[in-house]
Amino acid sequence: MIPRPLNEFIVKVSSRCNLNCDYCYEYNLGDETWKSQPKLMSEQTARALGRRIAEHAGRHALPSVFVSLHGGEVLLLGPKKLDAICRILNDEIAPVAEVQFSMQTNATLLDERFVEVIRRHHIAVSVSIDGARAVHDRHRIDHRGRGTFDRVVRGIELLRQYAPEYFTGLLAVIDVANDPVGALDAVASHGVEFVDFLLPHHNWDSAPPRPNGDPIAYGRWYWDLYKAWTSDRHPHIQVRFLANIVSQLAGGISIFEEMTLAPATLITVATDGGLEAVDSVKSTASGIQQIGLNVNTDSFDAALDDPLISIRQAGEAQLCSECRACVFKNECAGGYFPHRWGRGNHFNNPSVYCSDLFWLVSQIRDDLAARRRKREALLHRATN
Repeated sequence: MIPRPLNEFIVKVSSRCNLNCDYCYEYNLGDETWKSQPKLMSEQTARALGRRIAEHAGRHALPSVFVSLHGGEVLLLGPKKLDAICRILNDEIAPVAEVQFSMQTNATLLDERFVEVIRRHHIAVSVSIDGARAVHDRHRIDHRGRGTFDRVVRGIELLRQYAPEYFTGLLAVIDVANDPVGALDAVASHGVEFVDFLLPHHNWDSAPPRPNGDPIAYGRWYWDLYKAWTSDRHPHIQVRFLANIVSQLAGGISIFEEMTLAPATLITVATDGGLEAVDSVKSTASGIQQIGLNVNTDSFDAALDDPLISIRQAGEAQLCSECRACVFKNECAGGYFPHRWGRGNHFNNPSVYCSDLFWLVSQIRDDLAARRRKREALLHRATN
């Protein structure tokens, strides 16, 4: 297999966070490596990173690259340092390839100074919020145990007022104790066109809670969300998790990297410049994401041979035998990579959400078939 070049760089500009979300894979699922990382990425490291990205883009003739600013919390940088890091990266990369910046933030620290930086560097911003106040504040608290909903909403309103063209959507982690339709209504109230409802990070060594032992509790949650979404409830909103399944069932392409056999072309860069596999694998075992390379000494090409990078470019070969034999191997693709983890077989397992995903994809497949038959019947009656 010829490795695909990397074109998405998840850059950890901050290794700390001002929130203490109980499901966070960075701090609350066992990984301890953040404690030894610099709190903030230095300008020197940012320059070395920019040069390495430019080197990689030039070597592989990439017309553009995606730089996704992550943490911890990105805004802990402060507006001046955020501006400086974006400027440095752009100065180094832009002569070789177009740079498209994005940012994932909890928005609690957002103010007009940050908005100016966002506009200056054309940073696409996605905000984490789990739903209405009671839903959000159950999990997304600060280090004093206080809810953060009002602070997040204040940040969202700043984006909507002063940088609407850069406010790209919302990210929510689902809790099956919540009403999915209520969750959709809550995010729709913020005027967005894009939302992602994600499964919480669990695996075979840390199984997800299942109310009353229901083996498809998460599948049912998404199915109720799907029925509302396809019944013209907030039809302007794209729900990426569901849209991805629909696209692949219809023979289209995957629209994100969580459930796809398409080669994953992303890599994470820690605040010290260390290269790592996708950051969410931290939810499986502490330090497992580290691959022993650093932008100060190593090229991105050197990372392409690492098992945690190369396996996600292996297509069907990355799947366990059970998943390769599954009728939904293309649409589910073994679920999200970290959710396959178990100490016995490592990532050579189905997703810990396998029963949910199989049931959900089956339901969506049958619904799409029924809708297609209905359209064909209407067309037949109209032409006869």
